Amino acid sequence: MSIVVSLFAQIVHLVLVLLAAPFVAGVMGWLDARFAGRSGPPVLLPWRDLVRLSRKTMAIPESASPVLSWAPSVNLGATVCAAALIPSFTLGMTLAPLADGLVIAALLSLARVARCLGALDTGSAASGMAAQHAGALATLTEPALLLFVFGLALMGDGFNLDLIIGQQREGLLLPAAASAVALACLLALVFADASDAADDLELDISGINLAVSRFSIWLRRVIWIDLIGGLFLPIGMAGTTGGPREWAVGLVCWAVKLALAVLCLSSIRTLLGQVARRDLADLAGIAAVLALLAIIIVLVSAGTA
Repeated sequence: MSIVVSLFAQIVHLVLVLLAAPFVAGVMGWLDARFAGRSGPPVLLPWRDLVRLSRKTMAIPESASPVLSWAPSVNLGATVCAAALIPSFTLGMTLAPLADGLVIAALLSLARVARCLGALDTGSAASGMAAQHAGALATLTEPALLLFVFGLALMGDGFNLDLIIGQQREGLLLPAAASAVALACLLALVFADASDAADDLELDISGINLAVSRFSIWLRRVIWIDLIGGLFLPIGMAGTTGGPREWAVGLVCWAVKLALAVLCLSSIRTLLGQVARRDLADLAGIAAVLALLAIIIVLVSAGTA
């Protein structure tokens, strides 16, 4: 793939992911309401919220430092960088050499740290408690994510996502049992992250900063969906030498996978109900155990091969 074509694919990917984030949030809110027997809010409500919040004047507490103002921007910047590195409809984009699993995990961790620091900055009790809960959950989710990345690296002989997804497309990501366990680990992490209440971390911000913070949360959901779809269901994804025709197929498949993921996540949330914060820690712990189990399966398989 030439430099110009790969750059164009990178731009299309990033634009689509950014546009999909509020749309996915709107569809999930509508589905949650419909499954509960209510009419539900408009699908475009997140877009309206972004416009409304961006027009409001920011109210900054007197006890706040510049950390509170910069935290949402750092959160969004790290999240956008992670979204740009994760393939959606094609491989071989301009930033593909930088699509390292450890880099993506570090960017997602940086985004979480920025949110927590912003909540702790003013010293208010409610925001401080929310940051404490988020930090406690992160002590389990972040190691689980790193173990998941190392397990994939062992299976794919490298940390590069394009390399791992390419092997998965060819059926070379072995052993299959470890891949299935790794998928279960990632699903547990996604559900724990999606069920974590983030509103308490936004009590001290308003205006454009609140819009930026909410958009980062919505974009984070799309990142998880792209990870699952690319790593474990790369059906229709264009290869590194793909052209416009393969891109069209990849875009259609990506949209279908996005819709199925939103439907499944909303259905699971409706069936299980609101997960208590104390149960989220248990779910993150299960994800860490599953990731460790996947690594053990890979090592045992390599030893007996």
